[in-house]
Amino acid sequence: MFKGFGQLNTGRRILRPLIMCLLGSMMLYAGELGQNQPARIVLKTTSGPVEGSQIDKLQVFRGIPYAAPPVSARRWRPPVPPTPWSEIRSAHEFGPACPQVAEPGSTEPLPSMSEDCLTINVWTPHADSGLRPVMVFIHGGAFMEGSTREKPYDGTLLAARGGIVVVTPQYRVGAFGFLELSDIAGKEFTQSGDLGILDQIAALRWVQQNILAFGGNPKNVTILGESAGAVSVGTLLAAREARGLFHKAIMESPRAPYGHTQARATQIARQLMKLAGVSTFSELKALSTDQIMAAQNKLFYARFEDTSFSPVLDGVVIPEPTQRKIIQGHGANVPLIIGTNLEELNFWEYEEGLPLDKIPPSVLEKQLQPLLGTKACAAINLYTKGHPDRTQGEGIVTLLGDLTFRMPSIRIAESNSIRQPTWMYLFTYHAKYGAEHAAELPFVFGVSDEANITGTEQQLAKLTSQMQLAWINFAREGDPNHSGLPFWPKYDLNSRATMEFGLTSEVINDPNVNERKAWAGVPFDGITPDIDQASGLMTLAGGGKYWTW
Repeated sequence: MFKGFGQLNTGRRILRPLIMCLLGSMMLYAGELGQNQPARIVLKTTSGPVEGSQIDKLQVFRGIPYAAPPVSARRWRPPVPPTPWSEIRSAHEFGPACPQVAEPGSTEPLPSMSEDCLTINVWTPHADSGLRPVMVFIHGGAFMEGSTREKPYDGTLLAARGGIVVVTPQYRVGAFGFLELSDIAGKEFTQSGDLGILDQIAALRWVQQNILAFGGNPKNVTILGESAGAVSVGTLLAAREARGLFHKAIMESPRAPYGHTQARATQIARQLMKLAGVSTFSELKALSTDQIMAAQNKLFYARFEDTSFSPVLDGVVIPEPTQRKIIQGHGANVPLIIGTNLEELNFWEYEEGLPLDKIPPSVLEKQLQPLLGTKACAAINLYTKGHPDRTQGEGIVTLLGDLTFRMPSIRIAESNSIRQPTWMYLFTYHAKYGAEHAAELPFVFGVSDEANITGTEQQLAKLTSQMQLAWINFAREGDPNHSGLPFWPKYDLNSRATMEFGLTSEVINDPNVNERKAWAGVPFDGITPDIDQASGLMTLAGGGKYWTW
């Protein structure tokens, strides 16, 4: 954790007297538990009473079920409300992570996991009638991994600094959240390829029904997410079922494509079944969690092009490509912050040792021609030879980062800015691998990743303050500007004002303009570039390795 970042006073554990505050169905009390133990806080939710903790200046509730366990007959089914309970339920610990497998080559131990994982966490300054802004963060992990248990997603410092309510829901990932089964199991499983998105919508409904009891304002909800979480935010912007459940949105490094076609998703499902040694849905359904995860693990290594699970264009939950719907103005028109990091893919180049310097430019040109036609060669030269300080590999990584992250985000900003206030940022602070993917998260949450963060304590504190207050002000007022940040104009097609968050945060008009212009005419609308083209480029860059973000 960053020192001097306005941390909570950890020595202060003042036990409070009995408090009664009637607010709808809410009940609150603080119990005397002893000098070294936090006070207990009990609230009534729509499903039943839960007990959290008074920790320093915050009241914290973890692992609250927002949906029934998606197990047994409910496996691969849309979420439904949990069965109500009458006894006080402990909300002191995070719920188990949704089933997932480790990234290839990862040495990190997997968290405690269960299919019964649809839980939500809340950090609030006080469960009263404060009507505080609410921020709902959706974690990333390529729709295959991740959980709210992870340190970078701790809402303590963000909630304390902003006096806001921070909420983090878990959603089904991988084969349990995005397995397209409609052609395999029948029409009743039409939504199976988008269960993770339906989980997020169910969590937002829970927020609408319960957040008032936690001191939050259900009419002032901001959704935000990073990577797959940002793709989720974009998907929710376009989802009819999510309308009215949130009022502002922040997208940090959404990667493209946003989803799979139904045909491709079905192909991935059949590949997983083959690797699991089953041929029918009945056989698949009879498998244990571990057996399904073992098959998914094999899928990672099968060199099946783009093995990522993703939201599925199923015609029901997602009836048309998300990006096209937003770009055409058919999504939710809400204020938006969107941005990317300068060197999104640096981690994969440096950590994985990808042989990008050895790829002949002619091979890359062949991959780019379906997108850029005769301009492909000029674009490659711009990225690789137009910057003397770059190696060929660094130029290709930058090109692929623009293809996968930056340009799709610019297209969203271009279209959304015509209708609603939109702000764009570019994160340039150099961590261990440069301004890589997810490098902004420690600054948003104020939680340090010691392995990747560099810089002096003063530099870290300043950038954290600037980003946190920008996000907090946006959640409060729908405008990120605050006294510690240079004035951040709205994005428009003339100036293309972009806030550069770095050692010296400043507004730059149309950064990297030549690279942006190289992609003129490519709509990045969820249709062009198509999924196969994007997958081919990523497979090329990875030297046949599996990539995730």
